[in-house]
Amino acid sequence: MEVEALEPPVVNSLLIADRVYRDVDSGKWVIAGVFNRLKTPALPARLDQLNVFFQLTNATRSFDLWLRIEHAESGEVMFEMGGLMQVSPADPLRVIEHLVRLQDVLFRREGKYWIQLLSGEEILTQAPLYVQVVSSENTNSGSR
Repeated sequence: MEVEALEPPVVNSLLIADRVYRDVDSGKWVIAGVFNRLKTPALPARLDQLNVFFQLTNATRSFDLWLRIEHAESGEVMFEMGGLMQVSPADPLRVIEHLVRLQDVLFRREGKYWIQLLSGEEILTQAPLYVQVVSSENTNSGSR
């Protein structure tokens, strides 16, 4: 008897933003200041707040979600948070939305970081965040 493998959840979006909230009247998510680059005059660079918003669907099996921030070149994990949410099998068409609000995030190295959404050890999706040291006169050129 052949056993059919269950598909992993499908991530519709993973956004890094300055501000994320849910409008009380409409129920819609409002996402402002989406970015993928942090320009800083020096290291370490500190973000007072980092918002990670994601949507996923195809919840055909139970799974736990994790968020991890990893320096791409060194592989150093600078942040990891498990138990974001435990999802039970549901209507596979249901869209699950979640916001993770991180405080005082410290970047010690320049370069590319991966913001990763995982289920167990499986990376469901990842988005790059580039940290770049620039002179103070160039820190406001279209990036955070």
